[in-house]
Amino acid sequence: MVKPQTRRRPATMARALAWVVVACCGLVAFALTPLHWIDVSSPRLVELATFTPWGTPFAFVAVVACLALLVTHRSRRREAIAFGTASALLLALHVWWLAPLYVGPRPGTAGKPLVILSQNFEYGDPARLTELVRAEHVDVLVLTDVTNSRVKELEAAGVALTLPNSAGAATNQIMPSVVFSRFPIEEVRDGPHSSRADLIRLRTPSLGIINLIAVHPQPPYTSQWRTDYRALTAYLRHAVPQPKLQATIIAGDFNATTDNVPFRGILQLGFADALIQTRGGFHPTWPDSSARRYFGVPVPRVVTIDHILVSTQLAVSRLSTVHIPGSDHSGILADVARRAK
Repeated sequence: MVKPQTRRRPATMARALAWVVVACCGLVAFALTPLHWIDVSSPRLVELATFTPWGTPFAFVAVVACLALLVTHRSRRREAIAFGTASALLLALHVWWLAPLYVGPRPGTAGKPLVILSQNFEYGDPARLTELVRAEHVDVLVLTDVTNSRVKELEAAGVALTLPNSAGAATNQIMPSVVFSRFPIEEVRDGPHSSRADLIRLRTPSLGIINLIAVHPQPPYTSQWRTDYRALTAYLRHAVPQPKLQATIIAGDFNATTDNVPFRGILQLGFADALIQTRGGFHPTWPDSSARRYFGVPVPRVVTIDHILVSTQLAVSRLSTVHIPGSDHSGILADVARRAK
């Protein structure tokens, strides 16, 4: 009589564990779902919305656990079917949101591309960044979150030998931007301070004159984030009123993902995210493992808050993330060319 009870106990514990997995994973997926649609006001909810893509694996695990319960726990079939159906619907919705990163048409390009590198450079090795600029034949380097001292370190490493033209607001204040260019800088326009956006007009051999806007709104854990996005959106409407007629690249640390409603509002002005255009998959950029460690274990990159956006005249043919030792952000490297007609 002892043996049947001994065998039954592990099976009961396994079913109980499966129900815990269903409840926990399903709850996480459910909690992350509405944040994709709602323009939340709480800074912590804004941060949480950036993690929406992670609802996909949680929903998937919940579905698998429900299927296991359907097989092993027949007395609770109705509950397993109900939870499984709900989890499957959540999974389908999250997969739908992620699908544009992997599947869909890619715009054609014409002519020689312009190589853009965008990097949050509050931290990181200037020598290694300079080496990367040379190795990748970078034409334009967009730096955010830098100060004069960081720029001087980069210049001492020799970046100006490759990219002799520069512009920006390199000060000891917080979150300015600096642009180094291989090609002449025609004009510099300072954007509103609150949006941390500077517009620079470049004369390039392959794209002609283009607008380059470097941006870096405040992090979402501050109430200033929403103010910055309102100012940035209004500034872009004024600075680039006709994206279809003005070749424009917007690059920097946006401190937001495509799951944040204000960021999608910028895309709706007439810009495309380079990551979606290239169908390059999920490429998180923060936190870079070289700078974030807990108990000696590197923290993996989990959210994509660094972006390169292009207007409809342009298209991105290649995009990759790059690693600079010491930086807490991965950089974004992209080939931008004229969109083929």
